[in-house]
Amino acid sequence: MRHNKLAIIAVPLLFLWLIDAASAQCTINVNGDLGEPQPLLIRPGTTQFFDPQGSDGIIRLNNNQQLELFCSGNFANPAGASGSITVTCTSGNQFLFSGASFPFSSFVCTAYPTHIARRTGARCFNNGVDVEIGFEVGSSARFLQVMTLCHDDVTEETYFVRHKFTPANAAYQIGFPRPNWPTNPGGFFGGKNVDTIYTRNNQRQTIASILNSQERADFYIHPTNDWFLARGHLAAKTDFIFGSQHRATFNFLNVAPQWQRFNALNWEAIEDSTRTMAATRNIEVDVYTGTFGRMRLADASSVLHDIFLHAPNQSTRQIPAPMLYYKMLVNHATNSGIVMIGVNNLYLTLDEIQRDYIICPDISNLITWHLNWQRTTIDRGYSYACSVFDFTRIVQHVSLPQITGLLI
Repeated sequence: MRHNKLAIIAVPLLFLWLIDAASAQCTINVNGDLGEPQPLLIRPGTTQFFDPQGSDGIIRLNNNQQLELFCSGNFANPAGASGSITVTCTSGNQFLFSGASFPFSSFVCTAYPTHIARRTGARCFNNGVDVEIGFEVGSSARFLQVMTLCHDDVTEETYFVRHKFTPANAAYQIGFPRPNWPTNPGGFFGGKNVDTIYTRNNQRQTIASILNSQERADFYIHPTNDWFLARGHLAAKTDFIFGSQHRATFNFLNVAPQWQRFNALNWEAIEDSTRTMAATRNIEVDVYTGTFGRMRLADASSVLHDIFLHAPNQSTRQIPAPMLYYKMLVNHATNSGIVMIGVNNLYLTLDEIQRDYIICPDISNLITWHLNWQRTTIDRGYSYACSVFDFTRIVQHVSLPQITGLLI
């Protein structure tokens, strides 16, 4: 009788072991299992990155599930491979390619995949041009999109950038090195070296010409501290998961002149908190990050002037410093949203901000997620929040269905 009980127990245990073996997975941790230079990780035959399934940064594949890898040129390993290859999960971190098994971290390119910005042919706000930034995969028409944006070729400003937050975005690749800014504008900005335009020396010279005062320009742009106009990302590099995507954000179409203190303090708090909120609440949101208006600085006679970084003469004014930055989040599943807004001027008084810069009713006090900002501190970038409905009545960059709920 006792022998029969053991037999009865053993059969289910064997069955469970077989089930477990059959469902064993390969795992890829974006913070530990990506070799460098990393290839693109693609769902085979699609235009979708193979993202982690949740907020832990782990990509999980079933046994025999396939993953497409892409290098713009050649693979450093496996030697001789180039372009797009398909690898197959075997177990753990082992993947099969061309009859041989490799740990996933050994799949590396000779150089990082090449990202590009290309015009789609469509038009957007104020007759701007619709542009997508991403990766062309092979000689096919496949394009892996990182973001889209609306750009004005005349004023050389980007009105907004659009991408998505999912819970997976919270587990972005940490510590990935910042690339150099490109000197080749790739068919935008009239061929100018925009990187040079953003230097402090150029800022002082350009602002001095606008204000007709070198003394005022030297007052506004400090030679060493963080009181200068940075290359302010619209879509942050850490809004995306993979280092290859981080590199794609370093495009001058994705930046605007932003005071560095604001960039590194209240604006960074907004970026971090909104990304974390989407992960914590396990929701997917459309994200529109943009600029609005013109930042103005006073000359020696207290007359205010719109500020640009490229102003070679009285008739040419390009790359404007914006009055406001905004990040609009929309959850279409619940018809809700919120707009986080920051004032891009550290030289204002509170009265000036309340009179001219609060463009919609402030609902900051309704936000319940953790937000590590000092929102009313002017030299950190005075910040506030509005409903999507109220904001889009003033800033009409994006055509949306009426969003009535609050994502708070």
